[in-house]
Amino acid sequence: MPPTTDTGVGEIFASLSVGMITLIALALTMLRVLLLSLKAPQPGKKDDVHPYARAVAEILESLIIAGVLVFLIIRPFFVQAFFIPSESMELTLLGHDAGPQHADTVHDHIFVNKLVYRYSEPKHGDIIVFRAPPEADGEHINPAEKKENVLIKRLIGVPGDRIEVKQSGHLKTKDGAPAYAVYRNGIELNEPYIKEPMDQPGPNATHGVNHELVLPPGRLFVMGDNRNDSNDSRYWGTLERTRVIGKANFIFFPFNRMRVIH
Repeated sequence: MPPTTDTGVGEIFASLSVGMITLIALALTMLRVLLLSLKAPQPGKKDDVHPYARAVAEILESLIIAGVLVFLIIRPFFVQAFFIPSESMELTLLGHDAGPQHADTVHDHIFVNKLVYRYSEPKHGDIIVFRAPPEADGEHINPAEKKENVLIKRLIGVPGDRIEVKQSGHLKTKDGAPAYAVYRNGIELNEPYIKEPMDQPGPNATHGVNHELVLPPGRLFVMGDNRNDSNDSRYWGTLERTRVIGKANFIFFPFNRMRVIH
């Protein structure tokens, strides 16, 4: 889930740096001081601040306080908004454009809890947002050009788990072929949240596919709910725990999709 691929106003504000926020707050403060210096002469009375200037200055004061709270306190430590640009987590989280397969364009906007993993560890089934390693960048072939994008996936394995993606003994794909399934510690997972049964992963899926992978300390295994259209741990390997940003909690837009995320 790379938010940098969307250039909408909301995403531009969401990606502002602390330095930029500080400069904006400083500029607004200087503008407020300038407005409060504008006087409105009144016959027989001492000059006072022009009423229009005072009204605008009060608005600026509210913006400065709100901006500092949101960008310098809430966003870094508590909650941050992200959007879903791709279909890798469908149908749990939608991220598609209108076209042959979809009648409309839907990109869920979500709130991510950045505090929860400061006092607890990620758990099986959590939908997590993380800073992906360069190996997960599928857009660039040259290793020197690969970026550390921000992605969102479901947590399948935690340290100590044995993960294997292999043919299921009973599931079938939409074409009737044997479907693949995830086995954790030798037990096939029941995953009602996936979009459709998993096809055989591509040849580049070398991590935990058709062989058991034991997760070492500090490593996680993540997968998209749309297994047939997800670049995840099967393809680029395990995820360092330190790269986790937070847990996806709530869809806040579009309004008709507002809900708690499971």
